[in-house]
Amino acid sequence: MRHKNLIITTLITIAISWIVAFIYSGYLPDPVPTHWNIDGEIDGWTAKPWGVYVLPVIDTATILLLLVLPKIAPKGFRLEGALKVYYLLTLVIAVFMLMVMLFMFNAALNKGFNMNTWIMSGVGLLFIIIGNYLTKVPKNFFLGIRTPWTLSSDEVWYKTHRLSAWVFILAGLALMLSAFTPYKQTILITVILATAAIPILYSLYVYKKIEGFDIDE
Repeated sequence: MRHKNLIITTLITIAISWIVAFIYSGYLPDPVPTHWNIDGEIDGWTAKPWGVYVLPVIDTATILLLLVLPKIAPKGFRLEGALKVYYLLTLVIAVFMLMVMLFMFNAALNKGFNMNTWIMSGVGLLFIIIGNYLTKVPKNFFLGIRTPWTLSSDEVWYKTHRLSAWVFILAGLALMLSAFTPYKQTILITVILATAAIPILYSLYVYKKIEGFDIDE
């Protein structure tokens, strides 16, 4: 029942994104600003109606795919023990995408709206939420730190996600703080590289320590 409630709430969030886009459509300029550079300046536009509805379309397609994936997971990689966490994160992603759309629309209507500050704060919060749930995700093919080494060992998976949880939380805090500094670009690049490289390298290290490598000479 809890899983069903989370799914229903997620679908309601998608419906809200369409309603919000429809409400804003009459007020937004044509073309609609849809891209901002690292300095928060508009450098991309999309004509109506796509400029208004492109995010609801992406949101709907992404969330529906996420809702279907647990049903088609191969044996041995099912999420029965963590479906609540999975569907909760799916809801978080749906809410985040709705939030991004609201940021875009407000930035299009208000030149004083700092898009980058709000986006980086939102992404930072998303990282923190994901980090808090990483250790609760069992081994699977589509959620978590999926490397050849984590997928081949339950112990490597667990240890990698335990470290990665802290990596994501610290990265999220760094992004939220950087949103109010002049070093956004440097911190953003550092965070992206760190959150990508550290879990991968650590999973390799843990696998080598536990399993070792057999090299035929």
